[in-house]
Amino acid sequence: MSPFSLFLARLAGARIDVLRQLPGQIPKQVAMGAVLLTTAFFAAISAAYALYITGVTAGWFFALIAGLVWGVAILNLDRMLVLGLSQERSLKKLVMLAAPRVVLAVIIGVVISTPLMLKVFESEIEAQLNRNILAAQEQLRSDLNNSTASADLTAAESELAELRALINAGPSADPAANPKIQSVQAEIDALNEKAAEQKADYDRLQGLAIAEEEGSGGTGIAGCADMCLEKKRLANEAKARWEETLGEVQAKEGDKARLASELEGTLLEESKRRIADAEVELPIVEQTVAQLREQISSAQDTSYQLEQANQGIIARLKALNDLSAGDSTAAAARYAVAALFMCLELLPVIFKVLTNLGKQTAYDDVLAKQEEVEVAAATADIDAKRERDKLRTDAQMEAEKDRIDKQQAAVLKINDAVVAHQVDVIDAALERWTDHAKETASERLNSWAATLGGTGTVGMPPAGMPPRPTTASVSLDKSGAGNGEYGRPTPRGGTATRTLVDPLPDPSRI
Repeated sequence: MSPFSLFLARLAGARIDVLRQLPGQIPKQVAMGAVLLTTAFFAAISAAYALYITGVTAGWFFALIAGLVWGVAILNLDRMLVLGLSQERSLKKLVMLAAPRVVLAVIIGVVISTPLMLKVFESEIEAQLNRNILAAQEQLRSDLNNSTASADLTAAESELAELRALINAGPSADPAANPKIQSVQAEIDALNEKAAEQKADYDRLQGLAIAEEEGSGGTGIAGCADMCLEKKRLANEAKARWEETLGEVQAKEGDKARLASELEGTLLEESKRRIADAEVELPIVEQTVAQLREQISSAQDTSYQLEQANQGIIARLKALNDLSAGDSTAAAARYAVAALFMCLELLPVIFKVLTNLGKQTAYDDVLAKQEEVEVAAATADIDAKRERDKLRTDAQMEAEKDRIDKQQAAVLKINDAVVAHQVDVIDAALERWTDHAKETASERLNSWAATLGGTGTVGMPPAGMPPRPTTASVSLDKSGAGNGEYGRPTPRGGTATRTLVDPLPDPSRI
C-alpha cells in the first residue's frame, strides 16, 4: 500500500493493521478518505477567497494560509462525523446519531458553498452590485431632498431671491410694491380662488337641480318633487356661500384701497428703508445658503463614497440575493451550486450510514473480532491489575493489623508494669507515712501530757477510764454543744475536731 493510500485510509478512520490483512478493502477506505480530503480542499479555497475579498488578510498568501487552517478544521469535523457512526447497525440509533451530523453537515456545506458561489457568479454580482449602488445613491438623493436641511435651503434661497429682487427694483412709490398691501392682495387672491371653487360647486348643483326638474337626470321624472326640492336647496346653499365669499373679497378690496390711501405719502420713504434693510440682510442670507449647500453636498459626497466602497461580502451577498430574486435562471444556478457543495459535504455521512445499513463487510468482521480480542486482552490486564492491587491492599491491611495488635500488647504490658511499680511506690509511701504518723502522734501526746502537769509521758489510763484517743474528736449535738477530751465540754461554736497527727500524703508526690 502506497504512502498516499495509507494516508487516505487513515483519514477515513480505518485501521492499517486490519487493512494489511484484507487488501481488498483498501480501495473503499481510500475512497472515503479522498471524499473527506476533497471537502476539506474546497473548504480551504472557499475560506481563502472569502478572506481575500473582505480584506481581512493582506494579499493572497495570508488568505491561503488562513484557508488552509480552515480546511484542516473542516477535515477534522468531517472525520469526527464519520468516526462517530462506526460499527452502529441499529436503524433507530443510526438515525438518531446521523440526524445532528446531517444538520451540521448542511451548515458546513452552506458556509463552504457561499464564498465559492460569489466567485462563480462574480461578473453577474459585480453588475448587480453597481445597480444596488446606484439605487442606494438615488434613495440618498431623495432622502436629502426631503430632509430638514433641504427645506431650510429652499426657504433660504427663496428669501435670497426676494431680497435681490427688491434691491434690483430700486425705490418705488407704487402701492403694489408695499408689503402690507401685498399681504392684503394675497388674502384677496386666496378669497378669489375660494370663490371660484364655490362658483363651480354652485353651477354643478344648479345643473343637477335643473336636470331633475326637467326629468333629464336624477330620477328621470319631470316636475319638481322632493328630490328636486332637495337639490335646489343644496344649490341655493352653495350660491349663498359663493356670494358670502364675494362679499369678503369686496371688503378686502376696500381695505386695500384704504391702506393705499393711508400710505400714499410715505410709500417712497418706506421703499427706501426696506431696500436698505435688504442690503444689510443680503450677505447673511447668502452665507446661510452657502453653508446649507455645502452641508448637503458634503453629506451626499460622503454617502456616495461609502456606497462606492461598500463592496464587501455582505454587499455581495445582498447583490446575489437580489440577482436570484430578479432572475429565475440565476436563482436556479445558485441553488444548484449550493446543493452540489452541500451534497459533497453530506456524502461522507450518507455513505457511512448506507454502509452501516448494508451487509457487514469483511473489514467490519475482522475489525469486530480484532476489537473483541483487544477488549478481552485489555479487560484481562485490567482484571489482573485490579487483583494485584487487591492483594497488595490486603497484605498492607494484614501488616497494619498485626502492627496495631503488637502495639496494643506492648502498651498493655507497659501499663501493667507501670501499675505494679505504682503499687510498690504506694506501699512504701504508706509504710513510711505510718511510721511518721506514729512518731508525730507520740510526740504530740507527750507534749499534751506535759501540759497537764504529768511526767511528760503517757501511759495507760486508770481503771474505769476510757483509753486516751490519739485524735481528740468532738461530736456536736443538735444544740451545737459537744464534749471535748475526756468529757470536758467544748465551747459553743468552737472547733468540732482537732487532729493530732498529719494527714495521709498524696501518693503521686512520693
